[in-house]
Amino acid sequence: MTYFIAGNTAVENARAVAQSALPNAPQQEYHEPAPRRSYAVRARLSAFLRTAAAHELKLADRIAPQPHCEAASS
Repeated sequence: MTYFIAGNTAVENARAVAQSALPNAPQQEYHEPAPRRSYAVRARLSAFLRTAAAHELKLADRIAPQPHCEAASS
């Protein structure tokens, strides 16, 4: 019986079950997947977007400055 595990195909599951059931069967090497770099990429991308947004705000403020509200002193 094969079980579906997310990310694996039925063929990979069948191969793994067949290898574990036979004591003298040749075992396949297991290669650890490369670590995901999505966190670093996401951090760099968000830093870039923050910088670009700050630059756009500075340009917009130069073109059409908006009055800043200040607390009225009584």
